[in-house]
Amino acid sequence: MEKAFLVGINRGKKELSLDSLEELGMLSKTAGAVNIGQVLKNVKTISPAYYITKGMADELKEIIQSNGADIVLFDADLSPAQERNLSDFFEVNVLDRTRIILDIFATRAKTAEGKLQVELALLQYILPRLKGSADMLSRTGAGIGTRGPGETKLETDRRKVRLKIKHIKDKLELAKKTRSLQRLNRGKQRLDTVTLAGYTNSGKTTLLQALTHSKEHGEDKLFATLGTKMEAMHNKNGNKKVIISDTVGFIQNLPLLLIESFKSTLEEAVFSSLLVHVVDPTQNGAVAKAEEVIKILEKIGAGENKIITALNKIDLIPQEQADYLKNKFEQITGGVVVPVSAKNNINLNLLKDSIFQTLR
Repeated sequence: MEKAFLVGINRGKKELSLDSLEELGMLSKTAGAVNIGQVLKNVKTISPAYYITKGMADELKEIIQSNGADIVLFDADLSPAQERNLSDFFEVNVLDRTRIILDIFATRAKTAEGKLQVELALLQYILPRLKGSADMLSRTGAGIGTRGPGETKLETDRRKVRLKIKHIKDKLELAKKTRSLQRLNRGKQRLDTVTLAGYTNSGKTTLLQALTHSKEHGEDKLFATLGTKMEAMHNKNGNKKVIISDTVGFIQNLPLLLIESFKSTLEEAVFSSLLVHVVDPTQNGAVAKAEEVIKILEKIGAGENKIITALNKIDLIPQEQADYLKNKFEQITGGVVVPVSAKNNINLNLLKDSIFQTLR
């Protein structure tokens, strides 16, 4: 198990930076590392060479070496040059936030389409980091930052990488056309579609299972769902139904590469009749995380869709906090907010009623 040292970056909002650093720690553990230490650095101006100042780099090198770290994780997006310079200077592998998220996606992808989407994002990420025909990360052998989908080694020859990217894009375009035909068929059957969206680990899959009585089981881990899962949901009288789907969870600073690569999957949210935004109020910075989800929905073109907020895990917070958050999300979205517990079956019929009433 690799020993990771975390470097947080504060560019003016310390509380948000600390939340982000905490999340980086969760990402690191999810990727299979053990976290042995962390620091938060105040960065006013980004250095083209090291991202941080040379003085900070000198300080960090001493800390990293004294802690015996195998890998250093930066809570920022590093340029290929910054990543290479820091790795050479620290004499250990340095990865940025995007690469860690890509690494987790690589191990989570299960479907053929999901694996293609992850591989596309990974290849587009490593292409500018290749020197000649060798991956700059090859010196580290196996581990975080070297994995492709299903633990496979990624192609590292630049010419072959470019050809592979084109090949994958062609395959994903076919998948996109298939999805489009499926939506057309649902339209002919006059079936409304509802998409569950939300921050990673907010309980979307558990809610899908609870609403549809499917056999899908949610897992308490980051990015447990990468593909789109669809199930039929009936109203309480059983005479109406909609198709409800689960999607990949979002996260702060979700890499643009992933948004682009998962466009065909995320289109389910864009073309759905209704979005159900699942919020976990027990997470630190729940409101900020929910606002991040709304930003991403706007970015992919789903910002104008009808939306209901499902305030999940309501049984785990005090009533005062629940009331405050309900009012807060009503102000943010201008839509209906339903407090629920997917796990303990609280207010699920109320949520169903709200869904069918909104779709009238």
